[in-house]
Amino acid sequence: MKSLIKEFIRYFFGNPVMPTLAVICSIFVIFFTADNFFPEKPEAPEYTYVLKPVMICSEKITAPTLSTSTASSSKTTAANSGSTSKKSKPVSSDKNSKTTAAPETTTQPTDNTTYSSGDIPPFDYTTAGDSPNSQYYQDRIVIIGDSIAYGFNAYGYIPYEHNIAKESLAVWNMGSYTFDLGGGPMGVYDAAGYINSPLYFISVGMNDIYSYSPDDYAWAMRGIAEEILARVPDATIVIGAITPVSQGNYYTNNETIQAFNYSLEYIINDMNSPQVMFFNTYAVLADPSTQALGAAHSGGDGLHLNGSSYGYVLSCLFSFLDNAGAIDRMTAHDSAY
Repeated sequence: MKSLIKEFIRYFFGNPVMPTLAVICSIFVIFFTADNFFPEKPEAPEYTYVLKPVMICSEKITAPTLSTSTASSSKTTAANSGSTSKKSKPVSSDKNSKTTAAPETTTQPTDNTTYSSGDIPPFDYTTAGDSPNSQYYQDRIVIIGDSIAYGFNAYGYIPYEHNIAKESLAVWNMGSYTFDLGGGPMGVYDAAGYINSPLYFISVGMNDIYSYSPDDYAWAMRGIAEEILARVPDATIVIGAITPVSQGNYYTNNETIQAFNYSLEYIINDMNSPQVMFFNTYAVLADPSTQALGAAHSGGDGLHLNGSSYGYVLSCLFSFLDNAGAIDRMTAHDSAY
């Protein structure tokens, strides 16, 4: 065997044609298989995410309001589940004029306050919104989400009994979390059904950016809405966009967030359901010039929000709900329970 190998080497390198043919063949092999060694960089998505101006965040608007009879007969969803949030006091207005309600500051009742059967003490929350229906919405809204969403409760905009949000909660790990809102520990969906609210706001996704593609994330969010509707069929569900981060943020960048939000908006709107709506929270909080998280909204780390930002988000959201006709659906829910 050794002699054969030595003979082959002597013959191969003794003939100048053979090495030349070997080199040429090697070049052809590399040329035709180069894609396998150096795969092409995937093309950028064909779409371009365009931030949309938020509808009526600060303007005075004419919005449908509840009649006095409807208001007196409807109680908060929390009352049905043993919550401590207060009953609604919707504002009446002249439909022919542009009227808005000045936010009222509520106070906790003194210890000697008495209540008639079925009444519940008010929750001393931080009021928000210019809509004449702000108080009605704020009494009923249930927040589902991550640490950013948890700020609605942490800063006093919703009571504990309407909070289904925790730090690090994500779409991918949602099944690992439980909430005890008065009926014992429950998963997210069962807790949402237990509260039985006419209004849910879902804000989750910052912790999913490295676990999902934009489309997979969007479809998963759609599944969350469908799970809640399976438990509360007449609910109004608002899916909030992932919020922006500051420029140069350590965690992610806004181009990635925008791609996720684009897919989310498309998939939610594709449901074509008046009960499930996409709300562009990103545009509410982004600086118009940089499209990054506005300095006035940053909680200090360029990722989370400060307290006043939650009031601003709710103000925009409540005007959005007015324009979407949510009042009729919500009062229909209230009258059924």
